[in-house]
Amino acid sequence: MRSLPFTALVCCVFAVLLALQVALAHGLVSVAATPVAAPPSEAMAIPPKPAGLKAPAAEGGDGEGDERLTFEACTAMATGVRDVCWQALARQQSAVDPQGALGVCDQVVEPELKLECVDDVAEATTLADRAGAERICTGVVDRKWRGQCWFGVGLAWAETDSDYALGRCEHAEAFERFCRHDVVGEVSLVDVDAGVAFCTRGEAEHADDDLTRKTCWHGIAKYLARRDVGEAAAACERATASWRGTCYHGLGWGGSERDPDGTLAACAGFGPWADYCRQGVAHEQKRVDPTRALALCEAIGTTTVRARCLEFVTR
Repeated sequence: MRSLPFTALVCCVFAVLLALQVALAHGLVSVAATPVAAPPSEAMAIPPKPAGLKAPAAEGGDGEGDERLTFEACTAMATGVRDVCWQALARQQSAVDPQGALGVCDQVVEPELKLECVDDVAEATTLADRAGAERICTGVVDRKWRGQCWFGVGLAWAETDSDYALGRCEHAEAFERFCRHDVVGEVSLVDVDAGVAFCTRGEAEHADDDLTRKTCWHGIAKYLARRDVGEAAAACERATASWRGTCYHGLGWGGSERDPDGTLAACAGFGPWADYCRQGVAHEQKRVDPTRALALCEAIGTTTVRARCLEFVTR
């Protein structure tokens, strides 16, 4: 999933900030940190990937009447929502003045948001200044946010330099599996051969880590199936035999995000992998229709796959 164009992002930020200011002024809401939801899994985490920032509009806007944030505007914001403005301003400033953008991040009070802001600057600037973004990520002291920083940089390069993009996952620390899942998925959308080659190499490099190997094949199929189930199936046929079922699970999940009924119909044609595909559909449907997800799991014929499916949708 790609991020909103920056114009739309800024408009959304202004709308949210205005609504929050009004609510805060009348005591309608209190500001609290949003908890991070635990990612769903099939004995495998599904990545909480970074937003995948695109380069912000050039100075002066893009001709569509977008309004630029300013230091003064953020300073004038209510305390509870000012940090959101600083983050948006830092993103806006990243392309033309990375150091200045980092200075804006210094204005953010909440520690986690400050680190997220720094990661955003690295991701937003890496295409123009790879070395500069690397310095930013290397300088992040917090292990979690350092890993997220490299994760975001990898996403930014996925469409233009697959080797460099995938290589960033080696630095993603606690987020290495998440990074491999999403970055290989993004790479596969433009170069499926590169994605398949990366996962195949990982069979030897991570021979003692099944979860890392599984994550890679799942990412390829999930991303491709969001675009075309047949394309994802062709990639799964190239997967290592041990992980072909996982690949078809990713196909079912990704295809179901776009067209659950069409994906279920396609699952029937995948022979021994059909139930893995149905399991993927059921796992995705848990998010939008838990009752249907349960029914889908119960209809799966393969005993072990049905048991794993039921365990996931009922927890």
